[in-house]
Amino acid sequence: MVRDLASVHQSLAVLELIPGTHAWAKDREGRFVFGSRLFFERFGFASMEALLGKTDYDLAPAEMVQSYRVDDELVLGGGVITDRLELILSGPETVGWFLTSKWPIYDPQGQVIGTFGISRSIDESETSALSYQDLRVPINYIGEHFASNISVAAIASACNISVSALERRFRKHLKKTPRQYINEVRLEHARSLLLKTRKSVGTIALETGFSDHSHFTRAFTKYFGLSPRDARRGGSAE
Repeated sequence: MVRDLASVHQSLAVLELIPGTHAWAKDREGRFVFGSRLFFERFGFASMEALLGKTDYDLAPAEMVQSYRVDDELVLGGGVITDRLELILSGPETVGWFLTSKWPIYDPQGQVIGTFGISRSIDESETSALSYQDLRVPINYIGEHFASNISVAAIASACNISVSALERRFRKHLKKTPRQYINEVRLEHARSLLLKTRKSVGTIALETGFSDHSHFTRAFTKYFGLSPRDARRGGSAE
C-alpha cells in the first residue's frame, strides 16, 4: 500500500536495479505517475518527467490503447494479471512480444488508487540473464502457424529437437508449456481483431485457430476476465 500516488516514485525506484525491467504506474484516469528508465526511453523520452501526466493515448496507436484500457479496468476492479503475453510498443515505431504483469495500487484505506505494471521483452535479450535464444525458432514458428491446427510435435520437429526438450525450454524461460503459449498467441491476435475490425466473434475464432465460437469465448473470458463482446464494447462487463 502507498499513502498516495505522489509516493509511488520512492516505492518503485528499486525496480531500476533489476536488469531488463520496464515498469510503470498510472492513476485511475490512466495518467502515468511513474516510469522506469527503460520504459520512458521506449517512447523516446529523455526523462521520466516528460512521461508524467501522459496517457496511453499520447504514446500508442488507438487499437493498442483499447487493449491496455481493457486490462486497466480489470486491475482497477482489484484483478491481477500475471505474465501475460502482449504485443506492445518496444520503441517509438516498433512493436514486440512482452511478458507483462499488472497489479492494483491500494491506499491505506484499501481503495484502489491506480495500477502498476512490469514487462520484459521476449523478442530480444536485454541482458545475458534474459536470453531467449533457445525459443527464437519455436516462437517464430508459432507466430507463423498459430491459426492452423499445429501440434507440439510439429513445432519440435521444426526446431530439430524432441518434444520433451521443447517443453523444458518453454518451462525454463516462460514458465508455461508450448500449448499454453500457442493459446496465448491466439488470444492476443483475437483481441486485436476484435478491437481493430468488425468481424464477427465466430469468424475471429476460426481465423485465430479455435475450433468453434463457444471454445473461443470460454478461453477468451478466462484469460482476459471478460467476454469477447464486452472487450469489443470497451472493457466493462454488463
